[in-house]
Amino acid sequence: MKSQINVIRDLDRSAGSPFIQSIDRRAFLRLGGFAGLAGLCWALTPAHLAFAATPPVYCNPNRPMTPADALAALASGNELWATGQQQHPGEDSTRRTCVAEYGQTPFAAILSCSDSRVPPELIFDQGLGDLFVVRVAGNSDTVVGQQSLAYGVDHLGALALMVLGHEECGAVKEAIKNFPRPAPVFLNIIYPAVRKARMIVRQSGGDPDNPDLVLPVAVNQHALLTAARIGTQQPFRGLVNQGALAIAAGVYSLDDQTVTVLTT
Repeated sequence: MKSQINVIRDLDRSAGSPFIQSIDRRAFLRLGGFAGLAGLCWALTPAHLAFAATPPVYCNPNRPMTPADALAALASGNELWATGQQQHPGEDSTRRTCVAEYGQTPFAAILSCSDSRVPPELIFDQGLGDLFVVRVAGNSDTVVGQQSLAYGVDHLGALALMVLGHEECGAVKEAIKNFPRPAPVFLNIIYPAVRKARMIVRQSGGDPDNPDLVLPVAVNQHALLTAARIGTQQPFRGLVNQGALAIAAGVYSLDDQTVTVLTT
């Protein structure tokens, strides 16, 4: 079986922009172009230094090797999903045997909602061992969730971290309904996004007490605020500063199945 496994050991690659957030959906679908941007050198984190000392076996021979390429791979996979052309990579017996024997080397970490309509491995068309996924109602950054994501990027070497919200999120709906009354922790975490969404709706001339107007804005703001908050914490901040990690916020459309990368 080992003879069938492609091993990638070259870590000396150039990196793209370490923090990619302010791009629209069309740009997201063309993220491959970011791989050629900037002259930043690949910065080795402690986890990557360990990889360099004892090069890992990458069970995915096409695993992205820079943060920009990792986001581009997510974009390409989502385009395949949205157009009904999924390739279902990394589901065969070779991949299963490889990750069991050599371990996981995910290229991206995803913080997403528990909603059964938004499974990251499917909507990004990725295989076994490609994504390190943390799912919680409302895609909120709980303490355990942040620690799990930190393991994914610092220990396992994931190159991109995406906070992924989605349309018609039930947790965000409940947060809007209960705001500003005391509520369970998972709703309280969403309250800052609800507060900001109400302000945005009001400033745009809408009714901040209309949940239908507030919901889509709150979904977006919650993903953005969560990504920004994670980016201030260690080890994420250090990895971003070294060019070893890209953090982005996105929202999945239940209507057309595309992921839109959000801007502030």
